[in-house]
Amino acid sequence: MLRCFLLVLMFLPGILLNAQKVTKFDALVDSANKYEHIDWNLSYSYAKMALQNKDADFSYQDVISLNTIFDTYYQKLNMLDSAFSINKQSLRLATEHQDTRLIAYSLNNMAAIYDLTGNYSVSIQLYKKALAILEKINDVKQIGNTIHNMAIPYGRLQMYDSAKYYMDIALLNYQKAKDYSGIALCYDFYGSEADRLEDYKEAIRFYKMEIQNFKLSNEAANLIIPYQNIAATYLNLKDYASCKSYLDMAMDLAIEMGSNVDIYDVSGTYSKYYEATGDYKKANYYMRRYYEGKDTMINTQLKTELSDQKSEFDRENAKAMLTIQKLEADKQLKSKESITWGLILATVFFVIVLVLSINKYRAKQKSFLKLNEYKNQLIFQKEKIEENQKEIIDSINYAKRIQSAIMAKEEDVITYFPNSFLLYKPKNIVAGDFYFFETTATHVFYAAADCTGHGVPGALVSVVCSNALARCVKEFNLTDPADILEKARMLVLETFQKSGKDVKDGMDISLCVFDIDNLLNSLIVNVKWAGANNSLWYVTNSSEKTELKKIKANKQSIGHNEYQKPYTSHNLDLNKGDILYLFTDGYADQFGGIKQKKFKYANLENKLLAFCNKSMKEQKVLLEKDFDQWKGSLEQVDDVCVIGIKV
Repeated sequence: MLRCFLLVLMFLPGILLNAQKVTKFDALVDSANKYEHIDWNLSYSYAKMALQNKDADFSYQDVISLNTIFDTYYQKLNMLDSAFSINKQSLRLATEHQDTRLIAYSLNNMAAIYDLTGNYSVSIQLYKKALAILEKINDVKQIGNTIHNMAIPYGRLQMYDSAKYYMDIALLNYQKAKDYSGIALCYDFYGSEADRLEDYKEAIRFYKMEIQNFKLSNEAANLIIPYQNIAATYLNLKDYASCKSYLDMAMDLAIEMGSNVDIYDVSGTYSKYYEATGDYKKANYYMRRYYEGKDTMINTQLKTELSDQKSEFDRENAKAMLTIQKLEADKQLKSKESITWGLILATVFFVIVLVLSINKYRAKQKSFLKLNEYKNQLIFQKEKIEENQKEIIDSINYAKRIQSAIMAKEEDVITYFPNSFLLYKPKNIVAGDFYFFETTATHVFYAAADCTGHGVPGALVSVVCSNALARCVKEFNLTDPADILEKARMLVLETFQKSGKDVKDGMDISLCVFDIDNLLNSLIVNVKWAGANNSLWYVTNSSEKTELKKIKANKQSIGHNEYQKPYTSHNLDLNKGDILYLFTDGYADQFGGIKQKKFKYANLENKLLAFCNKSMKEQKVLLEKDFDQWKGSLEQVDDVCVIGIKV
């Protein structure tokens, strides 16, 4: 037996040498690239053989090129850990060689893995980093691909406006470059968006355009997804014949390509089809197939290395047989002994590969058990965090009820101001902005106030400031707005000074005071007003044209001021139809629009002038709608409070 083994080793160098002559590295790489979007399995096989037959000119660029093919293959088998590992290797090689272009490509591939694993924010960050590099080197095609890819995680985050914005740019780039594959990917997104909006006929139109462009780019393997998407859309339309036709095409192609992920996904759609058509036996069969396929993905990831190496042995065995046949043709060796030794060599190779693979499989099983243990720990920690978060949110919701209790009900306001509106939009559950409404036997007080901060800190300050205003009116019987602001400042400072620390918190406010008898019985309504940093706007129709006039506030807040000056009261006589506007700075300071800039007071002034002839209820609806459209997918930056009062 030892003699046989030594003879095998003697034959090995000669056979491998001839195999290298038969299989050329460049030819194998070309074949791998050719089939990347046509047949993933075949492309993967060529890439693996190319790696085994690398030549003297083999470079880091070749490694990264082959890794891209492996990445596609592993993703189709849902082996995301393997895909991430090779992309990480590519990024390391590109960085070591300071290859800017390949660094960007590798960042793109890693971003795609983060997207598939649900880490969308990291995915977007990596895409933006790659895009910045590509724009510097003016790589037009990859710029288009990156912009397209970046739209996907925005969509998953339900930031649909941003997703469509980037997808529209990507489509223009692809159309200019006549990149049919890229155009198809954009149409897939538009079809999904139409599906989400339940515009099913439009969705089918986009999916068919996607199929047309994939065919133009000769990427048959990519047709599985649009076939399945059209089938699911026809199912929503209850066109069961068309649904079944496209499902069959998707399944046939998925089986032909050997794409396990797509086979399982199509099985899930088959189950829904048979359930809708009343064939519950087949529906149950395909649903079991769908879930069994998903469950086996974990085991597939563990066993992949073993099956990969066995498949590699099968290909090597076939190469060895071809080499033996070549030797026989060249040297006219017809001896049965040569064939026997070739088979023995193949068997020895298989045994060695199998033993090594089994050892690696066992090691990976241990790693999987550790991973499960770590996963369970993460689940436990996640549950603890969610429990703590729920307690915090419950506390904040209770704080909201307390804060709401200090503010009057809108019904109370309408009793005195039937033609008015209140637009109140806190940034968080509780707010630093609040509206103050109070009445005495002789006067009505109405104000829009903005305390330092927002959220819980702002809400705490608002309670202090609201209490100070209420004391001024109820306890000290003040009716002049300037006197009220001055006394409120003293009460707020007195409260904060009890802490023994220099607290800078305070309040900006626009305060109106109405005499009840004058308000209810006179044609001309007299208003007394004072403001701390927040001005008063009013619209009057006394002249030939509608005008918006302003009264400026004192430039000092209710709180600590280094150089304190007295507040100023203003008297204003209003006619029927005139409108008062009180507001905080939240509306004007909101970022948004195409350039993501502040809304600004000038735009707010134009809006109020445009809306002032409408009813107060309509004005509120239009102001809120414009605010939401301007903000779009961006975060609300501050609390918003706008009050309108029509005489």
